[in-house]
Parts: sequence; structure tokens; C-alpha cells
Amino acid sequence: MSAIKIGSIVQVFFSDFLSKAFIGAMGILLIRFMSEAEYAHYILALSLVAVVTQTFSTSFNRIYIVGYQRLNLEYSPSSFLGIQLWGISALVVLTLPFISYLKGNYWFILALIIATCLSEFSKTFYQRKLKFFFFSMIEIARGLVFSCSLLPLIYIVRHDLKSWQVLFTQAITLFAVFILAFHKHLRLSKLLDVTEGTRFAMGIVKGEYKYLFGYHFILAFFSQVDVFMLKSMTSEIELATYGSAFRYYSLLLLALSAVHVIILPSIQQIKNFTELESIFKKHKTMLLLFGPLVLIGAWASQWIIPWIDMGKYPDAVIVFRILSLSSIISFAFSPHINLVLRFEDFKFLFLLIGMTLVLNVGLNMALIPILGVIGVAIATLIAFGCVNGSIFLRARKHKQKFAITSKSISRWHRIDDEVV
Repeated sequence: MSAIKIGSIVQVFFSDFLSKAFIGAMGILLIRFMSEAEYAHYILALSLVAVVTQTFSTSFNRIYIVGYQRLNLEYSPSSFLGIQLWGISALVVLTLPFISYLKGNYWFILALIIATCLSEFSKTFYQRKLKFFFFSMIEIARGLVFSCSLLPLIYIVRHDLKSWQVLFTQAITLFAVFILAFHKHLRLSKLLDVTEGTRFAMGIVKGEYKYLFGYHFILAFFSQVDVFMLKSMTSEIELATYGSAFRYYSLLLLALSAVHVIILPSIQQIKNFTELESIFKKHKTMLLLFGPLVLIGAWASQWIIPWIDMGKYPDAVIVFRILSLSSIISFAFSPHINLVLRFEDFKFLFLLIGMTLVLNVGLNMALIPILGVIGVAIATLIAFGCVNGSIFLRARKHKQKFAITSKSISRWHRIDDEVV
């Protein structure tokens, strides 16, 4: 694949958009039918799921694409998936003392974690192969099946809807889609093969990939610091307010997610600087479209959000507007991380996210007592801006080096041709 294809991005975006539209519609219903306390419990549960799945699923799936050749993963996708499951099993043992803290949601959270990891790997399997049609179908199926399962539940229990019921429904639907999409490639003997899994794990630990794993481990907490600190420092209504605004913000990130899905495997396969330039030129074009649309949505949120939540979360509008600005910054800069990954500059990413995590915690501690939920949104804007800006500057250095190398190789090829 010589260059990024706009058609592939559009396909992934619309499949992601359609899936998230289903899930977003269900999220709106959850805001309407869940009590503030239950919705706060649900937001906390999703944050815990995100921490674990980003630690295991996101990190290993990135390694699966970036380190596919070096780790010789061609014949053992099930074994590589098994590493995640063994890691989650170890986590269960460590977290059993905290069952009571999660208001009866522990086992449902665990089920959703496992189902999410399985489902995400099935998507990554097809992403690495550049089979974006199958990738898109998995995404659509996840949203559609979840919606079709949750609607009858809401109809039956209505305003007595509990967080565990939603978590269980999500877990079952994700697992069902995984089986449907990946059953032909699933080998149970390989999935449970400790020897093969250990070989892959040692290859990760002994090489530079340990920094990539560490980066995603810290990033998992970094991206959920806002929720955890709101939980510990404010009321459930503040947490629910932030959670509702974050729902709308997540819809803006669909476009960014689609770009990342295509750019990561595309950059891994580029052969020269011209192909790299083509990728980021098209990204700039998309940014010029994305930015104004987000600003229009932020302006219109003063009418849309109160209509959706029926005025339950009045501060959600200003929080969403701050997060909207963050989404534009992320769209502009974060895709450059794929170039940093191409050159396996994992230690830089690890150190960067570690330092910025400290900054994020400090900002939240300083701003929450003064501004409450709005302070959390500002801290998120600043922290993510620092991360993405730093990644952009680092990627520029790699880009310059790649340009020099590419020109040198091209010059030697011309000399060879002349000699021949």
C-alpha cells in the first residue's frame, strides 16, 4: 500500500460512526433512564474497563502491528491473544480485595474487560492485513447487536435500569461478535499455550517493546485520571455531568479514530518519503474540514445538550466546549504518533506519558477545588495538548531523518541504474 487511501478512511469512519451512533443513542437513553447514582457507577465502571483494556488490549494490539515481523507472529495470532488473557487472569487475583468498592459490579466489569480485549483483537487482526471491510463490519455489528439487546432491557425495566445490567449486556454482545468474526482463526490450544505465550512475552520484555507496553500502561491511567479524581474529590452529580459531556466528546473522536486505524498500518508499509508526505498531506486536508465542523457543534451544544439530558447536567455544555477544543488539537497532532511508532521510538513515548501523567494529576488537584468539573475539562485540554504537541515535534525530527535517508537511497538507486 503505497499511500493512505481516503476511501478506506471514509469507510472506517462511517462504520465507526454508525456503530457509535447506535451506542450513542443508547448512551442518551441511559442518561435519561438511569438515576444519577447508577449513571455515576456506570461511568466509573467504564473507566476501569478502559484502564485495563488500554493496558492489555491497546498495547498488545499495537505491538501486533508494529512488531509483526520481528516477533514472528504470522502463525500464532491465538497465542498472542492468549498473553492478554493470562495478564487479565493475574489482574483478577490482585484486585479481588476491592470487590466491595465496586458496588456489586466487579464480575460484570471483568466480563466486559475480557469481551472487549477479544473483540478489539479481532479488529486488529484484520487491520494489520489491511482488510478494512471486515474491520468495519465488526465495528458495525458491535454497535447494532448492543443496541438491539439493550432496547428490550430498557423497555422492561425503564427507570429502574442498573449499571450491572448494561455492563453485562455489553459483555455478551462483544463476545458474540468476536466469535462470529474470529472463530475461523481461533485455536484454543494456542490460546492456552503458556509456552508460546511466554516466548512472545519474553520477546516483548527483552526488547524495546517493553517501553511501548509501559507507554500504554501509563496512558491507560492518564486518560482516566479525570474520572478517578472527580470520583475522589467531588460528588456523584459532578462525575455524572462530566460523563455525559464526555459521551458527546467521544463522538467527535470518531474521525480521529478512523484516521489512526488507517495511518498506523499504512506508515508501517511506506517505502519512501513521497509516500509519507502523501499521507500527511491528506491528513491536513481532513483537518481543515474537521475543525470548523467541531466548532459549529460546540456552538450548537447550548441547545442540543439540554434537550438530550432534560436539563439534568447544566455544566455539561461548557465542559463539552472545552473538550471540543481538545479534540481539534488531538486531530491535528496525534496522528503523528504513528510515525514515532514506525521508528520504534518507544522510550520517548514512555518517558513523555510518565511526565505528563504527573502534570495531569497536579492540574486536577489544583483546578478541581476551584472550578469543579470545569477544572477537570481544562486539565484534560492542557495535558493532552502537551502530549500531542510533544509527539508532533518528535515526529518532525523523524520525518526529517527519513527524508534524508530516502533521498540517499533514491540517489544510490539512480547510480545503480546508470551503471547497469
